Amino acid sequence: MRPPPRAAAPPGTATGSPFARFSGDAEVTTRLFCFPYAGGGTQVFRGWQERVPPDVGVTGIRLPGREQRFRERPFDSWPQALGALTEALAPETERGPYAFFGHSLGARLAYELAHRLAADGLRPPELLVVSACRAPGVAPRTPPMHTMDGPTLHRRLREMNGVPPEVLASRALMKLLEPVLRADLRLAETWEPSPGRIAAPVLALCGEGDDIDPYEDMVAWKHHTTAEFAIRSFPAGHFFLRDEEEAVLAAICGRLGTGGAP
Repeated sequence: MRPPPRAAAPPGTATGSPFARFSGDAEVTTRLFCFPYAGGGTQVFRGWQERVPPDVGVTGIRLPGREQRFRERPFDSWPQALGALTEALAPETERGPYAFFGHSLGARLAYELAHRLAADGLRPPELLVVSACRAPGVAPRTPPMHTMDGPTLHRRLREMNGVPPEVLASRALMKLLEPVLRADLRLAETWEPSPGRIAAPVLALCGEGDDIDPYEDMVAWKHHTTAEFAIRSFPAGHFFLRDEEEAVLAAICGRLGTGGAP
């Protein structure tokens, strides 16, 4: 007789590691923590370690509801998300220099965590990379997606090239993905940015064809750091992260002082 299926863990109950480490520690001097976009997982960053210098260690942040944490319920509020991620990252800040990269929802998480860690008196990141995310205080250009009905949401995802066509075409896969995606989108679209500036330099990355978070909505990130600011654009849309991976990594590594063009 088969055992009954396990119920989903309550929000914030960790059943899997929040870290996917793609490097050893032998040569690493700076660790790059990477936060995915809504619905994304650490597989987005799996190939990055091979494309960065050996002294940069890439670690993907595994959010609940996916991969080894698929039995956990996704975060459903900002206090919950920041509380759990701050607790996980606090010991990591003591291990040496680190940087944050986040794309879309991931950029919001990275920015808020930079504030939270500083408020707790912990070591700040050496660099904050915000990718495909409008600056705090800039109004959204598009209607919220987490409240869209199924067909409308799927059509918008297809337009954005945000989900592979074969996944969108599969009812079974979308049944698994959609609750996590909606929860992540709700988090992204209810973001109330923390006031003030962070001490870390900020590098903003955007897509030239992005109608969600265009260049002009990201340049205002310069007002949210007390350190240096730079912005780079790439010839792609909102998910330029996939299309321009090599150029994105060169920009990040250039700002970390490990090679590549800033």
